[in-house]
Amino acid sequence: MPALLVCLPERQLADLDRVRQIADGYDVVRAEGEAEIRPHLDEAEIVLGYLPPGLVSEAPKLQWIQSWSAGLDWLVEHEDFDPQAHPDLAVTSASGIHAVPIGEHVFAVLLALSRQIPRALRDQRDRRWGSDEDYEAAFEWLDKRLVMIGAGSIGERVIRLAGAFGMQSVAVRASGEETPGALRTVTPDHMAGELAEADAVVVALPLTDATYRMLDAQAFGAMKPGAVFVNVGRGETVDQYDLVEALRSGQVGAAAL
Repeated sequence: MPALLVCLPERQLADLDRVRQIADGYDVVRAEGEAEIRPHLDEAEIVLGYLPPGLVSEAPKLQWIQSWSAGLDWLVEHEDFDPQAHPDLAVTSASGIHAVPIGEHVFAVLLALSRQIPRALRDQRDRRWGSDEDYEAAFEWLDKRLVMIGAGSIGERVIRLAGAFGMQSVAVRASGEETPGALRTVTPDHMAGELAEADAVVVALPLTDATYRMLDAQAFGAMKPGAVFVNVGRGETVDQYDLVEALRSGQVGAAAL
């Protein structure tokens, strides 16, 4: 019987029963880590989850890898994986399933910063009544401008939530395709002008050659001074050293990564 290899940690074993219910005709096997995975590679036709890239060539019957994550750079850009050597291998992602929790996380962060929640928690810990400076630092997002860089399912959700808070949003996406809820959508070559008007900049980009360190000193320098920066996409889309300098100078008011 062909094997369907499920790479799941023990804390998610309940999901394994659901896979078995729908995977008729497959021997559903759970494995985690290279040592557990390797014995099943000869019969594996499908892999759900993370398969160490170096093991792909050791699975002669492998037809499909379904990643748990939205991004696939962990596989397709890994030095141990040669896509030309596997022309018939289907590789799919979980893109789209994270829109609701990540969208809510973005606004949890934005609201924590605008309402000075970190300061309040420090004051509470230190048994100190907040100062006038603490109160004056708080602000509202109503009528503020949000620039959403990367307007896929997560970006569209963030823009929808921004509208509920009375914010105006501009989307930046490679295709330039119209984005629901956005005032307008621009391509990355027109991003700088939009950053100059942004009170909040949210990034939800995949990692590609085009997006690698896309948010660099030039981008941070183009932002409205004091803007809030949030990245919920791939880390390497941001030049972290340039971001640190922008935070130190006050060009970027706060950042959440």
